[in-house]
Amino acid sequence: MQLCFTNLSGEKEMITKVFSIVLLMGIAFNACQMKGSANSSVGNSIEPDSVLSPSYAKGFEISYYPDYKKISLLDPWNTQTPAIDLYLTADSVVQANLSKQGFTVVKTPVQRWVAMSSTMINYAHLLHEKESIVGVAEPQYISDDYVTDRISKGEVKNIGMAFAPNTEIIVDLVPDFVMASPFKEDHFASIRSAGIPVVTNSDYLENTPLGRAEWLVFVSSLFDKEKEGLAAFKLIENEYLSVQDQAQKASVQPTVFTGHLYQGIWHTPAGESYMANFFNHSGSNYIYKATEGTGSLSLDFESILVKAIDVDYWVMIINEPKGITYQSIQAMDSRYADFTAFKKRNIIVTNSAYSLYFEEGVLKPQVVLKDLVFAFHPELFPNYKPVYFYHLNN
Repeated sequence: MQLCFTNLSGEKEMITKVFSIVLLMGIAFNACQMKGSANSSVGNSIEPDSVLSPSYAKGFEISYYPDYKKISLLDPWNTQTPAIDLYLTADSVVQANLSKQGFTVVKTPVQRWVAMSSTMINYAHLLHEKESIVGVAEPQYISDDYVTDRISKGEVKNIGMAFAPNTEIIVDLVPDFVMASPFKEDHFASIRSAGIPVVTNSDYLENTPLGRAEWLVFVSSLFDKEKEGLAAFKLIENEYLSVQDQAQKASVQPTVFTGHLYQGIWHTPAGESYMANFFNHSGSNYIYKATEGTGSLSLDFESILVKAIDVDYWVMIINEPKGITYQSIQAMDSRYADFTAFKKRNIIVTNSAYSLYFEEGVLKPQVVLKDLVFAFHPELFPNYKPVYFYHLNN
């Protein structure tokens, strides 16, 4: 007792220090509670600081909060279904709080990820993120030299088919996320069950060329590179619109049809579809532009022949390792020779066995459009050399 009262000023000093420590602990505790409380109402009452809404793409939106960002992915097949939310944060406390609430959380900065299609390699290329890829599906379709070299060295693992990935290999890779194209059937439940986020990229379901390309902004947000993604997309947009404007200057709009028989059915794009929009923007008159829908029409040969017999141009997207000639096209079906476009040697083709149309075209719509405009209106771009689509001459 004597020690407590011998120095009253010392006692006051000690009490003051203890009170200060308790006060600081209380403030810290309340701050944690406030952060936890804020995260407990994520998606309900907290308003974002800002929202990034794409100009052309319809499948995603990005909301920014002080400690995290939320990417809302819309159901591509049902607009009435609530969006699937994906959260990205570098804050371990926020990660834990969000995870406890059952949200899908990606820890940033991203160090390791798995690409389920060759198209995703091109996103990584534009964003300088190829070195962070640790796994790929179906490597036989990847042409990027850097990635194929790393695959051959075992630095990037083959995780199998996109429809049936090897979950064990993916788990061993410990990726921050797996990027996959969405399908109506869920092929990735086992990956999610292993605690690995599956990020769905719905670019292929957008029905406009710039809508598909704008998914570059979505991918850039996964790596905290929105600035780079937005800048790259702006260049794509500007060039695309410039080419489109040039095409509108053409005095004549030639008629065009596309497709070919596959197992007795002729599949051709509906009037509101991705390819139909390319035709609309290229200064051509697509013969099915008045049809509704963003998918494809399934027709018999007789229906196509009646409508396309005298059409000016025939655009073919085909995979033929032996190459394409007018002779080989006629060998596929002798009736093909009845089309005026065949007789006048006005077939425009991309042979995906050699071109990188499917691998690169999504992020190079301005190049695809310029190829088509050059095919229909070569006078608009003299000396231009097509990249994907070319006029078949032999």
